[in-house]
Amino acid sequence: MKTHEISLAIKQLASDDGVVREKARNALVAAESRDVTEALIAELVDYRHQVRWEAAKALSQIGDPIAALPLVHAMDDDDHDVAWVAAEGVAEMGEVGLQAVLSGLSHSSRSGSFYKVAHHALKEIRKHGKHRDVVAKVMATLEGVEPRLSAPIAAYEALQELRGNGSPANGPAH
Repeated sequence: MKTHEISLAIKQLASDDGVVREKARNALVAAESRDVTEALIAELVDYRHQVRWEAAKALSQIGDPIAALPLVHAMDDDDHDVAWVAAEGVAEMGEVGLQAVLSGLSHSSRSGSFYKVAHHALKEIRKHGKHRDVVAKVMATLEGVEPRLSAPIAAYEALQELRGNGSPANGPAH
């Protein structure tokens, strides 16, 4: 897909016609190039919720690991539908998605709705079976009384464990 074709398809994501938006999204997904991924990432902050939703959906379908952190940021979107689509996209990215969610959770300045969406992403990641114990610990903090205080610490420790650095509470991993 050429640059002008990408630009046109991106513009079509703002169409009032759902069929036009879906065709544009499908064309962008089919192209699967780094230029497409970067253009879609830029649209995650568009002022129109439907453009953000289409961008999150397309990025989720493409599955390029460079979109993991931008999708985690989109999980904090004011529009719940955008946040939910972003969470599902990150969950499909496996290990990269898990690390991105944990990284996002390790920053304590998130909205309350972010924690609910992050819980959904982790639940979807857990279904894939890998790192179930690590995911379960973090999910427990998200289900607890004060996730804004406990989740960032649990997420940080989980990241350390995944990276093989051990966690401060458990010592080095062997």
